[in-house]
Amino acid sequence: MDSSLEAQEPQVVDTTPDAAPSLQAEKYLFKLPAKLAEAPVIVPSPIAEEPDNDVPAPGNEFAEFAAGCFWGVQLAFQRIPGVTATEVGYTQGISHNPIYEVVCTNTTNHVEVVRVQFDPKECTYETLLDLFWSKHDPTTLNRQGELEGTQYRSGIYYYTPEQEKLARESLEKQQTKLENKIVTEILPAKKLFKAEEYHQEFLVKGGMYGNAQSPAKSCKDPIRCYG
Repeated sequence: MDSSLEAQEPQVVDTTPDAAPSLQAEKYLFKLPAKLAEAPVIVPSPIAEEPDNDVPAPGNEFAEFAAGCFWGVQLAFQRIPGVTATEVGYTQGISHNPIYEVVCTNTTNHVEVVRVQFDPKECTYETLLDLFWSKHDPTTLNRQGELEGTQYRSGIYYYTPEQEKLARESLEKQQTKLENKIVTEILPAKKLFKAEEYHQEFLVKGGMYGNAQSPAKSCKDPIRCYG
């Protein structure tokens, strides 16, 4: 990949308070560099297929979820008591160290995820699953509302056999509540490529409109998708 493309910052559209809220997909909030949008160069890498071997803090566990745009999903998990850390990133794709602009071209198969670190003495994996189901529509393939693309697919990525078991049981239970078929994928967690810093805690920082949202535990304030 052209190194000049990697260094290029996304161009944020008008985010002043007077600007009309965008009804377009998240990827249209940032303008893709023309050269990338026209012909992204994708180099498959075995590194991307490796298991996630990162280690959580002592006494903690990892869990990982995809439920559309990772901004609001991260904030929702941050508010759960017992969740000690979160980060957003890209995983389940074919290329190494992807950047946001390339992920948005739908050529790498990466998905936007939130990796949750939690203390199982204070928060159960089932609690995380319940939040996951409540925060998105798991019956729409590669889409959440107006957000379309493979990076917005629904997924649960497990770290242990017990997590896989609970995830599949949870899916079966959730299916009984829905008329349409759930399309959520349940797969082993693969290497996580951390998203750019501006994506981390995006809504806590103020989002698009400079309106910071609280990550306080048990906070019940509605989550505004773009700030």
